[in-house]
Amino acid sequence: MKTPAINIPSIGKNIRKIAVFGAGKSGIAVAQKLGKNIVFLSEEKKNIDPKSLKLLKKMNIPFELGGHTKKAIDDTDLIVVSPGVHLDIPILETARNINIPIIGEVELASAFIKKPMIAVTGTNGKTTTTELIGRLLKDHGYKIAVAGNIGYPLISVNDSKLDYIVAEISSYQLETSRQFRPWISIILNITEDHLTRHNTMGEYSKVKALIFKNQHKNDHLIYNCDDKRVCNAVRSAKCRKIPFSRKRSLINGIFVKDDNIYYLSKKICSINEVRIKGEHNIENCLAAIGAALLCKVPVKSIKKTLADFRGVEHRIEFVKKTGGVSFYNDSKGTNPDSTIVAIKTLYPAHEIVLILGGRDKMTDLTQMCREVKEHVKDVVLIGEAKKRFRQCLKRIGFKRLHEAGNFNEAVRRSYKLAEPGDAVLLSPACASFDMFSNFEERGKVFKKIVANI
Repeated sequence: MKTPAINIPSIGKNIRKIAVFGAGKSGIAVAQKLGKNIVFLSEEKKNIDPKSLKLLKKMNIPFELGGHTKKAIDDTDLIVVSPGVHLDIPILETARNINIPIIGEVELASAFIKKPMIAVTGTNGKTTTTELIGRLLKDHGYKIAVAGNIGYPLISVNDSKLDYIVAEISSYQLETSRQFRPWISIILNITEDHLTRHNTMGEYSKVKALIFKNQHKNDHLIYNCDDKRVCNAVRSAKCRKIPFSRKRSLINGIFVKDDNIYYLSKKICSINEVRIKGEHNIENCLAAIGAALLCKVPVKSIKKTLADFRGVEHRIEFVKKTGGVSFYNDSKGTNPDSTIVAIKTLYPAHEIVLILGGRDKMTDLTQMCREVKEHVKDVVLIGEAKKRFRQCLKRIGFKRLHEAGNFNEAVRRSYKLAEPGDAVLLSPACASFDMFSNFEERGKVFKKIVANI
């Protein structure tokens, strides 16, 4: 039987074989969406999640494990890469040389999604903002899906009965986009991160700017005008630009003045009415409020949601208080800027014992180390990055350094170093891949260890 062809707008018609690179959540979701007659799945690792393996076999989807071979690109019309797959691996270079198009799962999903999409990117705050927008819309009564980098693949969304899709979009997902076009795009901030992938801050900023590249004049871009890199990035946007600012009043945007949040001249609420705390969360709220207002959510409903919303798991998440010591899980703090935010959120209410380290992203540690010296009592170092972190902290004169051989030891040693009234903060400023499969696993293990203290 002849395999039915599909049409991907950014590629063209008559796509009969798609090679999916990566057997993580997004890769498996693509395989589920398109099925055995279209997909060949290729995974570099020898072992994958048992549930995923069982699903592939049940659906009779052809696959290979333990490396990407020539089989993946033979007679292939399109390659869909998962976010974790680097675009410069040899097999993809070969594919480019024989003109096989390469896109990501988010770009593929765009071919199937018809309802308005709100897409959120930025170095920090993406998950909180995405979740908050979802709550704002849902509490008002809209039917929505929250998807993307947040854990539920965009390709899995069936939008036939939805009003809106809210999507967290990472730089890894944006770099393979072609015609991806949200109705509302949001850029929260651009700070140093993922340089092992994007090489320079200039390239990283260019990738972030792809979120609005295809937007038209009737689309909207909400952006942080307090961030110079963001302001430079959005200059080329052709859609309607709506700035937000925590630091100054704006004629045409969302801003904070005298501890109140305004849109244009209309007061939305007091920042004291917002449940999630911290300056970074006020910025997240400004962006989310802008999106909700564009979707015609009433101010009364917005205020109620802001008063109820507790934040997201693994982001400065209070875990437990024992022996007078409070434990906070900020496993999502995977770069120095996010760790600085976590420190500033807890200090001066608490003296801090900070757990730092993991898979090094080779970002500049200078400013974070200064914040540590100023506001942190003790640091417990873990993982592959601990040597470089130790060197930087010693160089700026921080002396209360400790090292742990494993994660369990790090948590328990931090507790011993803490005194009543202190906080133990897991905010590693690093990726988790030297010890865990992702930051979620790291955060859950942290909480499990704390539960047993």
